[in-house]
Amino acid sequence: MIPLAAFALAGCLAVGAGSDQILAGDLAARFPEWVAVPPETPLALAPAPGVQRVFRVLELRRLAERWSVSPLPGSEVCVTRPVAVFTAGQLLAAMQKELPAAQVEMLDFSHQPAPEGALAFPVSGLRQGPAGGYWNGYVTYGGNHRFTLWARVKVTVAAARVVAARDLKPGLALDAAQFRLETREEVPAAGFVSAVEEVAGKVPRRAIAAGTALRAEWLEPAKVVLRGETVQVEAVRGGARLELECVAEASGAIGEIIPILNPVSKRRFPARVESRGRVVAAKGSL
Repeated sequence: MIPLAAFALAGCLAVGAGSDQILAGDLAARFPEWVAVPPETPLALAPAPGVQRVFRVLELRRLAERWSVSPLPGSEVCVTRPVAVFTAGQLLAAMQKELPAAQVEMLDFSHQPAPEGALAFPVSGLRQGPAGGYWNGYVTYGGNHRFTLWARVKVTVAAARVVAARDLKPGLALDAAQFRLETREEVPAAGFVSAVEEVAGKVPRRAIAAGTALRAEWLEPAKVVLRGETVQVEAVRGGARLELECVAEASGAIGEIIPILNPVSKRRFPARVESRGRVVAAKGSL
């Protein structure tokens, strides 16, 4: 919880930041006789942030009689949930907790008074482009209530990126000479390839210009079986293991299921690509 230099409405008692109820302990700050009642005893719902909840004399006396409080109160009292404006430093601290390695430039932020509570700026609330954007956060108070805050920021992180060292053509297998690993200061973003191991055995789906950071969705596993080529089919029938030559009717990478044609029986069946030029027929497909 981040403490605030909170202010309450003049003359009002302050409800506890973590409670959704006005408690006997809150009234004890004005009426000492209420110390005889357990302090966690709920008396009424707590007001919204910055709003007064006024207990009139008759209501206070009914509560006092219910809980055997004596003497009976002779004046009304108001209770409020204190609010204050979070500082830029407090917002930055909450952001750095989520992205410790990031550089966060605060351009503007919400100046609306907020209740005291647990301040959070989850990464999921960050929306920005190259020039910056907005980061939405919130204060949790009164149990599970949330008070929304925002900040206009520019966030950059040092990120490893696999970059094309030359123009890459679609469908051609990648090798180490075609890319390099760079560390860049950029906005946080998902989907980029950050390790050389993620490129191994892949081919581009599309043309990629030199100097471009590779995205995972631009790559796919290399096809080790090509449409129209003859493949070795391994199949199990009963207790026997059979091998025969058939024709692939689609291209496939290792692990993919593709249709296979038996040129003798003209029967088609699915098979899983095992390795280059070799597939395994699904059980019972032959």
